[in-house]
Amino acid sequence: MANAVAVRDYGDQYQALVFWKYALDLLKKDSDIKNIGYEYDEIKSFDDIVIFYKKEQIFRNTTIDRVYIQVKFHMKQNKEFTIENLLDPSFIDAKSESFLQKAVNAYRKDKEQYSKSVYVIYSTWTIQHTDILNELISNVDNTFDLKKISEGTTERSKMGKLRKELCTKLSVNEKELIDVLRQIRIKANQLDFEDLKENLNTQLMVYGLKLWSNSKNTFPYCDLIHSLNRQGINLLDGERLRSIFETEELFESKKSNDTVAIKSFAKQTEWLDDWTENICDLLCIVDKRSLKKGYSWEDVFKMLEKFVREKMKKDSEYRIALETSLSISFIIGRILNPKAGIKVIPIQKTLDGHSEWNRKENSQQSQKMFLIKKNTLNTDANDMVISIGITHDIDADVRDFIDNSELKVGIYENFLLEDHGTDAIRNGAHAWALAKQINNEIGKRTGKLKRGTLHIFIAGPNSVMFYLGMQSIMYGKVQLYEYDVTPTQEYGGSYYPTISFPQEGEF
Repeated sequence: MANAVAVRDYGDQYQALVFWKYALDLLKKDSDIKNIGYEYDEIKSFDDIVIFYKKEQIFRNTTIDRVYIQVKFHMKQNKEFTIENLLDPSFIDAKSESFLQKAVNAYRKDKEQYSKSVYVIYSTWTIQHTDILNELISNVDNTFDLKKISEGTTERSKMGKLRKELCTKLSVNEKELIDVLRQIRIKANQLDFEDLKENLNTQLMVYGLKLWSNSKNTFPYCDLIHSLNRQGINLLDGERLRSIFETEELFESKKSNDTVAIKSFAKQTEWLDDWTENICDLLCIVDKRSLKKGYSWEDVFKMLEKFVREKMKKDSEYRIALETSLSISFIIGRILNPKAGIKVIPIQKTLDGHSEWNRKENSQQSQKMFLIKKNTLNTDANDMVISIGITHDIDADVRDFIDNSELKVGIYENFLLEDHGTDAIRNGAHAWALAKQINNEIGKRTGKLKRGTLHIFIAGPNSVMFYLGMQSIMYGKVQLYEYDVTPTQEYGGSYYPTISFPQEGEF
């Protein structure tokens, strides 16, 4: 009985943590969220967490105005997520209707509103790699691949057989089945209890709220939402949430002195002003990822060097927010190389908010590493090109750039992360391990390749580029590149060179 109570308590705590992960976004300036509900039973059985948006959110090829999140916590990874779980009432602690059946019920009740909503199952289990569900869920947005499930015209085909089974068990036709699955997200392999707690601590830090200390057993934010629920307060907006935090005295009294920020983006960086007094604002020199007219990358490098010299002390530890480009993240990492004597933990922007990506972070989750392919393009050339695909595969774009450039490339090496996607890297230890893997491959260069230029292309999080920059002093000549996502600009839809190393006076 005691174990059953503990499991239930952990489940309640985990649901509360997931709630706060989303609810803290209400504190953002110009937040897209109108309000958020906890145990809010607008739709029966989709009441764990409900998010209402004042600005409609892009979803697939349309927009939605609300998200229903069903949280399912598991104490152990002794099982894996399968398609059968979605058809099993007991999986969501129900007696008669499964998650998919409840989605069908919501669809039938109001088809128009269903099409404007997303229904999420949020689980710590991973999807079983041999289960058909693994073929259907996208690593990009956790949705069903509707094209894949629609394959096969007969019931003898693999997908045809699955459609038949789902239609029979849910009492729908194939068109209705696709309509239902279109609005569902399967967020499997979500952060465990401890990692989610650490992730939430970083969000609390960003908004100037008191953190959850590991020296304490209680967490006031979980107690708070449970107390509000008992009072019948199930829906919060930003103004009310801020007022509650003030009443409960959960705001920190002052900014921390161990925080710094690098800023070259203007949008969605307002939080920095509340978080730190030490901001290196590059907007006078840089416009997003490109230089402003009349400035050079040497100017950027010198400004960052000056900032580190004036704001960061040796033998100290800092958290650094990187609201900037990949190239600038590499630069500041290079300046803060081990010889600088300054310990730095990057703050990474993720799908779940801001998170401390400490390279020494302990995590029980397995880490996917790069699949590496090396190609010899020209035995007489000295240069080496590496392409790093973390959020997506950039191999074709980089090859196209090489083919249409005047580069003389000896070796082209492609690093592609297994299960690449926007949430492929889970924490700082994983980011550091990947940066080390790249560094180790670069270190294998011999002879003329070491004398040539190393060209680096990447699609990935800033923290990986920061950690790679920290290790780059021995790379010799380096050229970085950025991708221009604006079709109307000079390099629209292609890569362009940014900073090169070594910089004048660097050594």
